Amino acid sequence: MAIVPADLSSVISGILTLGANGGEELFLPKIHSVLCQMKPHNRMLAGIWFSITGSVCYSRDIENVIRDLAAQGVLKIESGSVAVVKNAAFLRNRLRGVLPTRQYKKLLATSRRFYARLGRLSGA
Repeated sequence: MAIVPADLSSVISGILTLGANGGEELFLPKIHSVLCQMKPHNRMLAGIWFSITGSVCYSRDIENVIRDLAAQGVLKIESGSVAVVKNAAFLRNRLRGVLPTRQYKKLLATSRRFYARLGRLSGA
């Protein structure tokens, strides 16, 4: 049985920040694409809805979380299409305090898989 935090925005926020070292530049369309690719293999992502047009994936849920993280100072949006991870420690501490240890570890592992896939897509 999978452990899934009830709040989808916490899941997306955790995936975008927990595996980050800080300073990562995330191309916004790639965030959508990688999470869309991960969705069939991860129950945590089951609640995310995507619009797929050709080879472009888009999720309003993800876009809203990115805006919220930018408003909190966790991400900084540059050039309108790149999010730079700035203050992930704030969110890490909050999620660590709110989520049970087992959920936090599963979310951290999912975040690390996200960054591994993102690195493969960007050729890094």
